[in-house]
Amino acid sequence: MRLEEDLKKYWHNKGFDAATPIQKAVYQPIIEKQSFVAISPTGTGKTLAYLLPLIQTIEANNVLQVIILAPSQELVKQIGEVAQEWAQLLGLKTQVILGGANISRQIEQLKDKPEIIVATPGRFVELLNQTRKLKVHMVKTIVYDEADYLWQDEHRPALEQIEKRLDKDVQKIWVSATLGAPLLSLVQAPTTIPLIHMTSQDNKLPIEHYYILTTDRQKPQLLKRLGQVDNMQAIVFFEQVNELDQVASKLIYDGIKVAVLHSQVSKFERQHAIESFKAGEVTYLLTTDLAGRGMDIPALPYAIHYNRVNNLDTYFHRSGRVGRMGHKGVVISLVNEQEHRDLQKILDARSIQLTEKIVFQQAIVDPEVREIEKEAPTNAQSNQTKSPASKPRLAKERTANAGPKANVKKRKVRLKKKKDKGKPKR
Repeated sequence: MRLEEDLKKYWHNKGFDAATPIQKAVYQPIIEKQSFVAISPTGTGKTLAYLLPLIQTIEANNVLQVIILAPSQELVKQIGEVAQEWAQLLGLKTQVILGGANISRQIEQLKDKPEIIVATPGRFVELLNQTRKLKVHMVKTIVYDEADYLWQDEHRPALEQIEKRLDKDVQKIWVSATLGAPLLSLVQAPTTIPLIHMTSQDNKLPIEHYYILTTDRQKPQLLKRLGQVDNMQAIVFFEQVNELDQVASKLIYDGIKVAVLHSQVSKFERQHAIESFKAGEVTYLLTTDLAGRGMDIPALPYAIHYNRVNNLDTYFHRSGRVGRMGHKGVVISLVNEQEHRDLQKILDARSIQLTEKIVFQQAIVDPEVREIEKEAPTNAQSNQTKSPASKPRLAKERTANAGPKANVKKRKVRLKKKKDKGKPKR
């Protein structure tokens, strides 16, 4: 991957070493204006993989040349921050366009004439239809981030409207961690769109996969105990918002600091939840699949599946919040015995073996540790092997602590002796 001098210097200042496999693989196709589908596991640097070569093909001329689309507000904001950080080194302007934000203000910001726009599809279409300030006739490249999700039914009508307004020869880049059905249809015959596919083996992801046996009723208490483990910070994934909110209330009552992120909270609350989690102010970010795609929390140590996972794509998108860019990470699934067997069958497709763990004395350990602890001699057991010289004292202590019944018995013995006094012995 060849970078311009300013980009190369900033790359080294950020502490980056060699480019990742996906960054090396897509560089030349982007420079040569080829369209393609790129698949690589989460946390392998896909955003910079397409962004760094793209900004080297753009002119700083106040004309929109690159559109990057993503399915969620959180992901758009994250990509936008990365784009602004690197593009400004070459004098390029980036604008972020989010649904839920003030549309009049976004139209006003278009006066700055950005060369790059990062947007959610729905809001981008709104702006296309409402203002002439958004001109797309000179766009050279469109990127679909999290493309396998982005091209599902929810977003497809908006994407098709956008494509109709673009030049037919525009470069198209589909980027994803998984090769879902929408992308398979692109790379299979009779189309000629190339596929660049990087696997976990190509990247050697430093992720450990654990499971802890539990029941649904025990899960909130188990989360509390996990929250007391040293250096614990985790994204916890739920299936249902109602259950998420109930567990959040229990954890807060138990003194565990949490933030919540799902579709029913406001944009401000979402932003605050992410910022407080990134700042390390809370132990858990409780979320639905809203945070399952693309969200980057540098060096996050844990991801926890609160509910069972039914398919491989969901497991890997969620689990991909850890092990990013070479940092070690742990994925924990809270399951019963049947759920463990079902999950293991799913993961066999990727040759991943789940390892059983327990929470013991504020640590995540192997189950054998608890058994070893049980077998170790206790203080009570060692007291039972006292020397003979200590027996009288122990007997005295037992008598002193025998309670009211022993005292009554002693009184009866004394009375009997008094009655028998003076009687001839037979």
